[in-house]
Amino acid sequence: MTPRGRLLAATAVASVPLLVYPLAVLVQGLPRFPGEGDCGPPPEEGRPVNVVFDRFDSPVEAEKERERVLAFGFVGTNVEPDDCGRWLVVLGNVPSVEVAREVAEEARSVDLDPALELDPDG
Repeated sequence: MTPRGRLLAATAVASVPLLVYPLAVLVQGLPRFPGEGDCGPPPEEGRPVNVVFDRFDSPVEAEKERERVLAFGFVGTNVEPDDCGRWLVVLGNVPSVEVAREVAEEARSVDLDPALELDPDG
């Protein structure tokens, strides 16, 4: 084999994985990254609920909001990481959807706008 032939063969061997792997990944479907809806599943009757006051990129920002929420009397509110790399200001382990709705109504009366989500630890 000539030096040029060896170079072509080596290039082909090195190029195959670089081309085949991305094609194999695409055949399985494009990668899916979690969206905001994936980070807080909706509540289910009969399971504990989280009252999520807000999400933040920084734990420092989340802690400031937690202090504000606590000032309104929502005792037990914490800052916790979520599954999407953000920080939740959350009142967790509310026993039912009905109770969580009452908490959310009370929060809205003081200009907070919480969401109800399934408590993954419940």
